[in-house]
Amino acid sequence: MNTQAALDPITWPIGQLDEAIHALARHAGLRPGAGELPPAPHTLLDPPDPAGLERWILGAAARLELEAEAVDTTYADVDQVLRGAGPAILWLRGDGERLLLVLRRRGGRLVALAPDLRARELPIDHVRTAMLAPLEARVRPAIEAMLASARIPAARRARVLRELLLQRLGPRRLPPCWILRTPPGAPFTTLLRGEGVPRRVLALIACQAAELAVFVLSWSLLGKLTLQGQQGAGWWYAWVLLLVTLVPLRMLAVAVQSELSRSLGAALKRRLLVGATAMSPDITRREGAGLLLARVLETGAIEALGLRGGLASLLAVVEFALVLPVLSAGPTPALHVALFVLWALILVALVIRHTRRTRDWSDRRLDLTHHLVEAMVGHRTRLAQETPDRWHLADDRRLGELLASQRRLDASDALFSVLPRCWILLGLAPLLLAYVAGQASPVGLAIGVGGTLLAGRALTSLTTGASALLAAFVAYDRAAPMLRAAAAADRAPPGALLPAPPVPAGEDLVLARGLVFSHPKNPRPILRGIDLTIQPGERLLLEGSSGGGKSTLGALLSGLREPTGGLLLMGGLDRPTLGLAGWRRRVAAAPQFQENHVFSATFGFNLLMGRAWPAGSADFDEAEAVCRELGLGDLLERMPGGLNQMVGETGWQLSHGERCRVFLARALLQRVDLVVLDESFAALDPANLQRALRCVHARARTVLAIAHP
Repeated sequence: MNTQAALDPITWPIGQLDEAIHALARHAGLRPGAGELPPAPHTLLDPPDPAGLERWILGAAARLELEAEAVDTTYADVDQVLRGAGPAILWLRGDGERLLLVLRRRGGRLVALAPDLRARELPIDHVRTAMLAPLEARVRPAIEAMLASARIPAARRARVLRELLLQRLGPRRLPPCWILRTPPGAPFTTLLRGEGVPRRVLALIACQAAELAVFVLSWSLLGKLTLQGQQGAGWWYAWVLLLVTLVPLRMLAVAVQSELSRSLGAALKRRLLVGATAMSPDITRREGAGLLLARVLETGAIEALGLRGGLASLLAVVEFALVLPVLSAGPTPALHVALFVLWALILVALVIRHTRRTRDWSDRRLDLTHHLVEAMVGHRTRLAQETPDRWHLADDRRLGELLASQRRLDASDALFSVLPRCWILLGLAPLLLAYVAGQASPVGLAIGVGGTLLAGRALTSLTTGASALLAAFVAYDRAAPMLRAAAAADRAPPGALLPAPPVPAGEDLVLARGLVFSHPKNPRPILRGIDLTIQPGERLLLEGSSGGGKSTLGALLSGLREPTGGLLLMGGLDRPTLGLAGWRRRVAAAPQFQENHVFSATFGFNLLMGRAWPAGSADFDEAEAVCRELGLGDLLERMPGGLNQMVGETGWQLSHGERCRVFLARALLQRVDLVVLDESFAALDPANLQRALRCVHARARTVLAIAHP
């Protein structure tokens, strides 16, 4: 039986995609929502439409309150994708269009969900062969014939065949696969559950409890051996065995802790990344580059301090649970427990004071970072407007405040390193008094000493964990705008499942009635009572004085802002129905120069970033054609790498006019119904202006150009 025939009973027909994605989510433990999925449109199946199929899967996942990520892979990278697959939907192209639902990887095998809803295991090599067979079918016979004529030994022929296929087909793209998971904007507890954090926490608690129990037992046995004169060899063997048992327990705890750190870090990074990209443009404009960079730096502290503090605090809870009964079994239980609780309360009070100092230090550092970044961005202005003897004044003041705050924080850290050790002296004092008074038995004395040492370890874990955890909360408060943006991200657009055909002539492409917009912290409306109708094929010019709201209206139409009142429809549907993704399939914008950017990437990426990436050869050909129509042909010929030339702050520098034409080309290449151009022609000379107007007229379906009178 060939590989394809072996996989057929396990794969799903593409016509059952709606049932397949729901079943995969349930059996993978993702807890899908109650949204109902319509059947997959037949237009996606005959002939297969990868873009439409991807759009349908992304929208279906959103309706189920999940996230589907499309993973583009090449022939050379398929092994890496399969090793990380699960839960995932693999599209197998061949005699029939089939889907393989992967639940997880287990060693060298994949666990797949069959149409009968049973989990089946199959070798990864079988799946790899099925995915690559359509590509290999075109070149494999010729290569095999060449190897046969070259008389390659049979033992080496398979390896040579793989290498030649890799050289020939390595860059070729495969049909996409889709990873299914909990969305980053979901409640954080749901996100952690999706990463498997709760079961790893329970495993870590069990490991730590077992390790401490063995430690206490070994200490008790040592007391019997030394203080009660137990000299039998068996007792010593038992003690050594307990010590040896601590080694695998510690190794297991470290392994579980490493997995827990990875899971927590992955969940936090996903949430922060989505939040950073989903922040409102008003927030980014108000805070500036310096403060945003400072907030990003704080996110690193959340992960580092939060993970360290959480694990140390978890260990402290386990140790406290063991310390109290051990101290209660000593010669002075009441006094010993009272001193321990009192010392713990003192440390908690110091931790609270340490948190206030950490917050003050964090504010100072945030302010200094913001100031330095803004000073670097505006350095040319300082050169022209301010004398050099005044440059350092604001820097010195902020730096002095930060150093003073740092000294106070260092004093708290030094105190934390001393107080847990002082407990050892305090904890041994009652034991010494009981021993001098003859009230302590040898076993009780051994238990008391062991309990004191264990209590010192618990107090150290308490101070380390609590201070790091509270510092993480301080950093969390500084990065809160990003985290709130992730929670409020647009993640349930039912219109994402809908196709986006061009709006027919005679119907309204844009319909606005009574449109109102005001900033969140300023109730005074910038726009009020705007009525607007745009039909397909129209070329409109919006003129007005500076500050009159032209750019705000353009941002509302392009989806960069949401109206605070009135009605705004795009192709007959509103923003909540389409979602941001659906809205942006209809309209693209070229914002003003100061709000648009050339990224530090290739020239081709900057042109085609609005399309699916990586782009194909046809996309690059179209991008080059648009550039030549806009008068950027000379630039392409000057750059050694052409469309693959690195540009931006760390690459080839573009002039003001070249940047404006890149922004214009980027909007035109998105193939949308409406293109909004905000002051896009202001930096062009008359000749390039004529070229740009001809290109826009030829390539844009509908245009709204914003300009000054």
